[in-house]
Amino acid sequence: MDYPVKRAEEWAKLAGPSIAQRLASLCREACYRRRARRKARRTTRPTLDLVSASKQPGRGSDIVLISVCRNAEKYLPSLLGHYRRLGVHRFAFVDDASTDATSAILRQADDVDLFVSDINYRQAGGGMLWRDMLIDHYGRGRWYVYVDTDEYLVYPGCEKRPLQEFIGDLQRHGLKRAHAAMIDIYPDGSLGSHRVAPADAPPTETSPLYDGSGYTIGNEKFGTAVRGGPRLRLYGTQMRMSKFPVIYADGATQFAGGSVHGPLPLARNFAAVHAVLLHHKFPTGAVEDFRAIAALGAHTGNAVFYKQIISDPGFNEETDFRYAHSHRYAGAQQLVDQGFIQDLRRNPDRGTVRT
Repeated sequence: MDYPVKRAEEWAKLAGPSIAQRLASLCREACYRRRARRKARRTTRPTLDLVSASKQPGRGSDIVLISVCRNAEKYLPSLLGHYRRLGVHRFAFVDDASTDATSAILRQADDVDLFVSDINYRQAGGGMLWRDMLIDHYGRGRWYVYVDTDEYLVYPGCEKRPLQEFIGDLQRHGLKRAHAAMIDIYPDGSLGSHRVAPADAPPTETSPLYDGSGYTIGNEKFGTAVRGGPRLRLYGTQMRMSKFPVIYADGATQFAGGSVHGPLPLARNFAAVHAVLLHHKFPTGAVEDFRAIAALGAHTGNAVFYKQIISDPGFNEETDFRYAHSHRYAGAQQLVDQGFIQDLRRNPDRGTVRT
């Protein structure tokens, strides 16, 4: 199915799994959980040590943001500012052996808990073991945000509405997680032509453009998935460009055995798109970042998609992602109007999944 959607009624096609999809996901999930349990029995449980604690008292009503980071110093001032404005009061970062100022920046923040581990990102199943451990640490029966340091959550009215109100939208529709499309943003020029902006500026200050068409959306084994964007358009990478960054973690919630893009239970992952992650994948130094990720090999499939991109001789500082359907970001309402986001405030409570 083409995405963004052209008509509001098309969202109903994505409101939940069919009976066949639900049964298939239940069987698949049972297999994934068994596999995760067997793996856990064969390996020593990793440690996750708190090395710097927030100076603010925690509250049970706090929305905790979980993130795994490595050499993220250029993202952190902007990222922390963005989520603080949305109403996040507690951050939990796992630092995966950063060699830059990441740890120093996070230790100075009053609202950050900083953790380190005795295993690396790949050994932690792409960070999924750490996510489960942090949920157990902060407690189940509460809402979490989990994002990478280059992902900026946008939802209807986010410029004036706190995240807690968006969570209220989800709850009224019986949803326990928000499906978000990951929309790559890029500069208005070549990758080497970024304008200078303050470290805490929004990413759209330097990367204001995004692809306005050329995506698809459909149901896959881990749930509904979006694919497309400039990396597919230019390099043919079939990356899954969606995840569930706002999630209610109950006893059934589990990342290990599932996917960063589709945690367990799988039946909760069949949904329309209710938010967007502005994906700041192409800041200053993006070419070197891609090469470092490819060399580390810790991402999906030994970083196969990153290796595919850097192997293209056309990917360099002169690369220009602009094309006829590039749009300049102007706010969350623009994404609603264009069909990227279903605004739950406008839709009747029907066709939602309650599991």
